[in-house]
Amino acid sequence: MTTVAAHQEGKALSPPNPASRQINTMGWGLIAPAMLVLLTMSIGPAIYLLLFSLHSEDLLGSSTTFVGLQNYWQVLANPEVWWDASATVLYVALSVSIEFALGLMFALLLNRKMLESNLLAALFILPLGVAPVVSALVFRELLNPVYGWVDYYLQSLGLMGDPVDWLSDPFTAWVSIIALDVWQWTPFVALILLAGLQGIPKEPAEAALVDGAGPVRVFWHVTLPLLRPFIAIALVLRSIEAFKTFANIYVLTSGGPGTSTTVITLDMYRIALQDFNVGAASALGICFLMALSVFMSALLRLLGRNTDILEN
Repeated sequence: MTTVAAHQEGKALSPPNPASRQINTMGWGLIAPAMLVLLTMSIGPAIYLLLFSLHSEDLLGSSTTFVGLQNYWQVLANPEVWWDASATVLYVALSVSIEFALGLMFALLLNRKMLESNLLAALFILPLGVAPVVSALVFRELLNPVYGWVDYYLQSLGLMGDPVDWLSDPFTAWVSIIALDVWQWTPFVALILLAGLQGIPKEPAEAALVDGAGPVRVFWHVTLPLLRPFIAIALVLRSIEAFKTFANIYVLTSGGPGTSTTVITLDMYRIALQDFNVGAASALGICFLMALSVFMSALLRLLGRNTDILEN
């Protein structure tokens, strides 16, 4: 027992290994450029935005006054901001839900070992390569009530009578915005889910089929639980991008008709670059960033339960 204690004491007093210290230094040196880029591109602007939100900043003026939390009270007391925030949440919920349903369906179809699957998977990447502004401009022309293809083919098929000005009515404007978002981002969700399906081992599903389970029960009780980490990744990444949507809505409707399709990002643009109140826009941006962080953390915790996403 004395020998063991002496051995442990000698081990505790032994000097650190120089090779291990050299490896740690090399590791920090390798990740230092990435950390520097992260600090410069994300954390730095966030701190700058926070400082702006505590001051009265006017793009047309030269004076800067410290006002504390006054900009936050101004933003949070505005009922239009709360209305636009609810519209943003509803837009994200609808678009991401449709994209997930369609993406899962396409992923299941593409998971079959066929020659056409590889061709369709390659074609799925095309919408992701189109800039949001370009796709919005194309959609706006397609929806034109005078010479747009959408009204023309709907009339040719007998599905509608008179042409519809899709962007002049709040309901059809939202339908157009969501349709554009679904067209552009469903392939993103489908490709993530397809990667997950191709990584799932076949043995659990085959064992369930041998035990008498049908295809629906196999999918619900075997495939879907194993696909859960990829579902969480797809929904979280897509939700973050949907909350940040600006170009599509700005090009299609500019928040109209009236303010019926205005979202939080358009509010920040209007307050900063139309009302020239940079301080209030910065306060709204900080509030939006905090709400998005809390929401995404809760969503990731919910979807990542019983998976290895939240480990370590």
